[in-house]
Amino acid sequence: MTDCFGKSVLQHCQLARQRKRPSNHCQVPSVVVGSAVLLAGLGAALIQAWQGNNSADSSIRILAADRETASVHVIFAYDSAALEAHYLEHLVWLNAVGAERAADRHSNAWTSDTAVGYWLSGAPEDLPDLLETLKGVFDPINLPSEFAGKERDIVLREYEFRMTDNPDAQAGEAMKAFLYDGNVIAVSPIGTPDEIMMLDYDAARAVHAATHVPANARLVVIGDVTERRLRRAMRDAGWPEMEPADVAPPPFELVAPETTTLRYPDPDAAPRMGWRRVVALPEPVQFDLLEAQTALLRDILDTNLPGGLAGPLRFDAAVARSFDVQVWPIDEDNIEISFSAAPDAGVSLTQLKTAFEDTLSEVANGGIPEATYSRVLNRFDGFWPDWDDDDETSRWMADYVLDRVSNLRGALSKRELQRLHRGLSLDTTNELLRQLAGDGRTAIAFIGPEESFE
Repeated sequence: MTDCFGKSVLQHCQLARQRKRPSNHCQVPSVVVGSAVLLAGLGAALIQAWQGNNSADSSIRILAADRETASVHVIFAYDSAALEAHYLEHLVWLNAVGAERAADRHSNAWTSDTAVGYWLSGAPEDLPDLLETLKGVFDPINLPSEFAGKERDIVLREYEFRMTDNPDAQAGEAMKAFLYDGNVIAVSPIGTPDEIMMLDYDAARAVHAATHVPANARLVVIGDVTERRLRRAMRDAGWPEMEPADVAPPPFELVAPETTTLRYPDPDAAPRMGWRRVVALPEPVQFDLLEAQTALLRDILDTNLPGGLAGPLRFDAAVARSFDVQVWPIDEDNIEISFSAAPDAGVSLTQLKTAFEDTLSEVANGGIPEATYSRVLNRFDGFWPDWDDDDETSRWMADYVLDRVSNLRGALSKRELQRLHRGLSLDTTNELLRQLAGDGRTAIAFIGPEESFE
């Protein structure tokens, strides 16, 4: 699923976690206090404790603290069409939980570009109950055809709610399709009305049989739960055990650099611009390190310090009335920048676009000054938790691990994460900036009255 200008739900969660602020778009639950136990695979036991508790199973990691509720998440990778996976998510949840779901417990299901997930929460003593209910996602789908038809109608209503009379969402889908052309993540789970009406119940059941199997599942438990307690609950629930297959994000390969400008005339809309670019890096960078490097660059660009965008675009020259800039990794080899802005009075969207591109180029050519880099770096500690605060670290690690599993990635240990800051430097930050200002695949969207475009 996507939000304005096409950033995916999981990207929103990732960016919110970078800024240590909650995002309304995140389907990953916010953990107030608690421990997190990640089962890396259904047969691979738990994962090693970040506190340093060693286990005979090298895949064990336990994040310990008190918490009143426990949440259980099951996540599956898929390689079918994204819309089909979205429809399947609806069918699986209805088949597993249906009308029998108690009203006093939270529940959820989600579909991203590469995975589907299901989760329940309740008291820690209800863990066997939660697991037994979620175990139903493995069961063959056996719904009356009329229910399957109703779920398809619900998917259509979701499309109408998100896309109809929403030029930001329409632009986001078009930009995403252009930027990621030829890659799995170019195709949105939201679909189109014609595609939705073509969804087939039997085809969805076949996809379920191929994807919703123990070998393709990842189980995450967040709460005041020990390894022994989880093991016992899994046995009591009859949870399937099987050695998992390797799961990884689909490969991404950037197609040839090209620029497209999309126009969405709306006489009643406030003028605004979305600008996104994807660039390939000359050498791969470990994903967690690259996430930190891009987050630091984003923080610098957001300032009115020399090397930032706020001075040239807002304060020194009244070009943008407001703007938001984000930078994030797609994978180890590709990064993306997003700039969304509203023009100041008397400034056209074309002038805003030109001013932004010129400013980005000038900053990249001149380089970020040492003083600016040092000042922003000094307050960048907030990207990670206070490692000396066990409760804060536990909450952060729970969100981090769930984010990584939801994105089909491995999670680093606490010790590995604590060393990432060593990979931050002015040189690497400037190099990333130069890459983003150079050749890439660029999508621009103008929204508003047509006379505001030029």
